[in-house]
Amino acid sequence: MRFSDFWRSAYHDNRRGFRFVVGMCLFWIGPVFFIWAGVAMDRPSMLGWGLLAGAGWLLAWAVMLIRHFRSAPGEVADLTPTVPMIAPGLMMVVGTFGAFANFS
Repeated sequence: MRFSDFWRSAYHDNRRGFRFVVGMCLFWIGPVFFIWAGVAMDRPSMLGWGLLAGAGWLLAWAVMLIRHFRSAPGEVADLTPTVPMIAPGLMMVVGTFGAFANFS
């Protein structure tokens, strides 16, 4: 397991890339809260938005981990490429805003 290579790649990604990777470690709290709130408040639309945000989070982690594991050991890889991260980013943003809109 090249755990240290992953964090070295994240650190060398640039300031925004490193913040994105660290932020991804905490983003799961939002979709879990929205899914829980959708079930507790009996709002299927909020549940759907939370699932969309969670699916985007999982897809973004899949992109980052695939890029990491395809790199050679000790190599620094770009973990947050622009084009493959467009769809997961949009899913996370739209899901989060959609869930917030369902609170009112």
